[in-house]
Amino acid sequence: MRSTRNILSWVAAGVAVLSAPTAPRALEAQTGNLTILVATVAVTEPVDRRFGERIAEEIREALQTFPGYMAIERDDARDLIDQFDLDERAMTPIDWRQLAIQMNASLVMLGTAAQAGGGVEVDITFTEPSSGDELPMRSFVVADDDSHEEAAAHAMEQLGTAVEYARSLAFCADYLASEQPNDAISNCNAALRLSPESERAHYLRGRAHMLSEAWADAAADLQWVVDENPSSTEALEALAFTHAQLGNGAESLRYYQEFLGFQPDRVEVRMRIAYDLTQAGRWGEAVQLLKDGVERAPDNEDLLEYLAGAALQAGQTAGEVTDADMIREAVDASGKLVELQGDAVSPTTLSNATNAYMLIEEYDNALAFSDRALEAIAGSDGANGEGEMSREDLMAQVHSSRARIYDRLEDPATGVAELEQALEYNPDVENGRQQLATLKLKAGDTAGAVEDFRAAVAAGADPDQVANAIFSQAHVTHFEAQMGVYTNPVAIDVGEVAKAIELFAAAAEFAQTPQTSDQIQFFLAFGYYMQGIAYDGRNEADEACGPARNALTAFQRVTSHLNQSGSYQAASQQQIRDAIDVQLYRQEQIIESSCSR
Repeated sequence: MRSTRNILSWVAAGVAVLSAPTAPRALEAQTGNLTILVATVAVTEPVDRRFGERIAEEIREALQTFPGYMAIERDDARDLIDQFDLDERAMTPIDWRQLAIQMNASLVMLGTAAQAGGGVEVDITFTEPSSGDELPMRSFVVADDDSHEEAAAHAMEQLGTAVEYARSLAFCADYLASEQPNDAISNCNAALRLSPESERAHYLRGRAHMLSEAWADAAADLQWVVDENPSSTEALEALAFTHAQLGNGAESLRYYQEFLGFQPDRVEVRMRIAYDLTQAGRWGEAVQLLKDGVERAPDNEDLLEYLAGAALQAGQTAGEVTDADMIREAVDASGKLVELQGDAVSPTTLSNATNAYMLIEEYDNALAFSDRALEAIAGSDGANGEGEMSREDLMAQVHSSRARIYDRLEDPATGVAELEQALEYNPDVENGRQQLATLKLKAGDTAGAVEDFRAAVAAGADPDQVANAIFSQAHVTHFEAQMGVYTNPVAIDVGEVAKAIELFAAAAEFAQTPQTSDQIQFFLAFGYYMQGIAYDGRNEADEACGPARNALTAFQRVTSHLNQSGSYQAASQQQIRDAIDVQLYRQEQIIESSCSR
């Protein structure tokens, strides 16, 4: 069977409406007859030249009754051949295609006839003149060069099947364009039953599977096309995208690289592919393609800027470095851009560089780039192009980055100032209010932190997440060390325990789930218990009135919080309750004997 090339959707449109009342509009509109230019079949001696002419004439006559098609009159073709001063016997297939274009023919019939064994082998094709796309036809053998009627009959019989094939393919393409994948697949299946080796049918069915997000089925069809025709760029690109959706990063990158091998210096194509990869979450593969592009065009600012941004994303997850090499790629690309652009460097580039240096913990460089970014943004006219960040958003982004830097430098007070500036430029900085509250906690401004946490929850933040953030800060900063010495009451820092209790109480305000609430209530109870034993431990020598009153107040608060702790650390709860009974009696006795003196 002839190797079938791409078949376009115009073929046999004239007959399509006869049997497909639900056809898409694009096919419904095509109701006129399509014309075929029939060339004389070229013969090879010793086959009689007239054999080729007679086949052509028989086919012209047969086309007059073939639905949807009509043959161009031979005299009309000869007139144009003479006008172009051509010799019909010497015309090549390309000449016939060019003639067909001049005559607005939908197809041109070309053919050859040569002696084969005891008969004549005839090979006839119907070709779209502009693209060279062919209908699927098979060569055949007739008895001798007098068998022109038999040869024409064979050709017309195959043309009927080919037209039905092309009709199905036309519908497949049109349904695909109309985003109706199920109908597209059904028609491509019909085309493949008639021509199983059709690259175009496999390709279109693969695209229809992509539209349905049936990625494994799409990969099978597209792989078939690539195996048959490794230079099919459309199939290579589609297959690469499909593998990206399947999570096959290495395969996706390989096919994208093969695709780009046909146009390696098309920067816009490379960047579009990189975007497709990032949309599929394949950041590493996107970075590699961009790096390949930068190797070919080291000074291309668009590639470098895209590489810096992509590498920055590829190297982190939720602000935590997961691939330091990727972050270094972002730093290097940003540095190259700064070198190329000089004073004209874009604020976005500087902002990306700031974040990259922050992630690799080179904070001095990060702050230096952020200073330059703020200067560049302040000096801009604010008229960014479509899709770019506004001046206010850029300022907010840079100040937000500086806040994170100062947080890492353990200077939360300066971080608060930076984040407050960010929120002035853009009140909707992602998680901005919650981050500000956390910084205020670290800076010791509990009241301010709680106010901002409330604002964050009102804006949609998760209350339990807020509760856990406050609890964690209290536990790590003020409580953990005291737990280590609570068996030695005189070593307990009462002030630190009081700070922890204040924050535990703030966390309890936000807790929503029983698990979170029970834990916080238990540690409130434990905090008051530690506070009580610390006062009592300092009172054992003289059993004074004041410390006993303080201890009693603390111990009296324990039980109410234990009662709200559910089953959290039940064994520890019981130990504390037993100890409280003893302590309440002890403090009351001290107060009775000491405070009345």
